[in-house]
Formats: sequence, C-alpha cells, structure tokens
Amino acid sequence: MEEKRLIPANEFCTQHQLEINFIYLLREYGLVEIVSEEGSDFLVGDKLEELERIIRLHYELQLNMEGIDVVLHLLEQLQASQKEVKDLKNQLRLYS
Repeated sequence: MEEKRLIPANEFCTQHQLEINFIYLLREYGLVEIVSEEGSDFLVGDKLEELERIIRLHYELQLNMEGIDVVLHLLEQLQASQKEVKDLKNQLRLYS
C-alpha cells in the first residue's frame, strides 16, 4: 500500500497565514482531508494543490463554502468533459 505524504496542518497554516479553524471548516464541508496521528493533524500532501485553489477561491474571490463546493464540482465536470472530447477525437482519428 502506498504511503501518503503528510504535511502538518499547523505548519501549512503558518506558511499561508491562515487560521487553523479555516482548515477545520473546510473539513466539515468535505473539501479537505485531515489525518490525525499522535495528537497532531496533518494534510495529505498530494491534495495541497487543490487546497491552495480552495484558499484562492475563498480569499481572492470571496466565495463561501457552498460556492467553493459548486466551483470545484463544475471544474470536475469540465475536466471530465474535456477528457471525453479528447477520447472521442482520438477514436475519430482511427476511423478517418
């Protein structure tokens, strides 16, 4: 089984000048995964890019948690549609 790279949540918050409560609020909305080990909270390293996107959506665009959830869902749908179009174009090339 692959080991997850864990980042201490308090260090991440210090680097990004965030309150730890913001991270906990994101967890309540299911927007971020927090792993608790030995009394400390950690963020999953391969999800940091998405977490930074969430932070930008919240602070730069002033979106609330529901708005962030909607935007992330729409981005997922867009990426799925783009992949489907790419796959269909590749299939079309095979037949032309």
